[in-house]
Amino acid sequence: MAESLIPKDRIPWRHLVLFGWLPSALKILAYRLLLGYRIGRGVRFGFGGIVYSSVGMMSYLSCEAIEMGEDAKIREQVYVGGPQLPESRFALGSRTIILQLTSINPTKPVIIGDDTGIGGHCLIFTHGVWLSGLEGYPVTYQPVTLGKSVWLPWRVFVMPGSTIGDGTVIGANSLVSGSIPPNSLAVGSPAKVIRSAPEFPTKLSESERAALVETIMAEFDRYARHSGVEVQEQSPFRAYRYRGKAWRLLWLRHGGAPGGGVEPERGDTVLAEAALSRETLATFRNRRVYWLDLGSKTRSRDGSPLTEEVALFLGRYGVRLVRDASE
Repeated sequence: MAESLIPKDRIPWRHLVLFGWLPSALKILAYRLLLGYRIGRGVRFGFGGIVYSSVGMMSYLSCEAIEMGEDAKIREQVYVGGPQLPESRFALGSRTIILQLTSINPTKPVIIGDDTGIGGHCLIFTHGVWLSGLEGYPVTYQPVTLGKSVWLPWRVFVMPGSTIGDGTVIGANSLVSGSIPPNSLAVGSPAKVIRSAPEFPTKLSESERAALVETIMAEFDRYARHSGVEVQEQSPFRAYRYRGKAWRLLWLRHGGAPGGGVEPERGDTVLAEAALSRETLATFRNRRVYWLDLGSKTRSRDGSPLTEEVALFLGRYGVRLVRDASE
């Protein structure tokens, strides 16, 4: 997979040095034997390729079973561990993130769904005990489940046995105990629902979505120029030049296949606001054209440095895209 266009501070030097140079078969064997990774049949790693999910420096993970989905990230100084049972399990879905100084106790299973974000200084516990149960004090051992697209912004405490439904946001400094329904905004200690579907989240009109995409791309260009990237209009494309290399972006504001005789070429990136057709996607795959499809929330499995940079920047607005499974 291509690196992003603009260099970032976080580089997995350890994995690159230890595993990046190995042939694919030995690399997979090393990951399985040394790190206990489960890597499916038919997987191949190119030279320099490493496992795409990342764990930051000074983070600690210890559990009977650990699962991390594609593009999952654990930042620095995160602690995952505690007393273990045969059923202890920590499962982190795809495109998830856990930020700094969060502690998670998976004595009982902790399941975190795809596209969920956990902010810094959060606490997730599956057991609570200190004083003697023989003297009547509470002893609790229960799993915790966070659904898909859940957001715990900062300093959220999730108690044993809690369940948070898909698409729910918990306010900062809240304490979650029990069940929070899907598509809700809950705040407080204990957290209580203050907004829910259909009022939450707010539904945007097509014009509002288009205006937001305009804002995102304007901010992206401003960020790119600030980082030393030359941005040029080459209608209907936009060219990005950096350190002697150039990449092109074709922005389809109304979706569908490019019209007017305009055809993206190998290595170009297409940004589509509406879902691309199956025929168009098949053509892009054959031509090695990369895409970011906002309508279907998908993207090409691989990408150019420009593709990866735009995808990363979309993440600043909470937009995450599923990598194509057809390639």
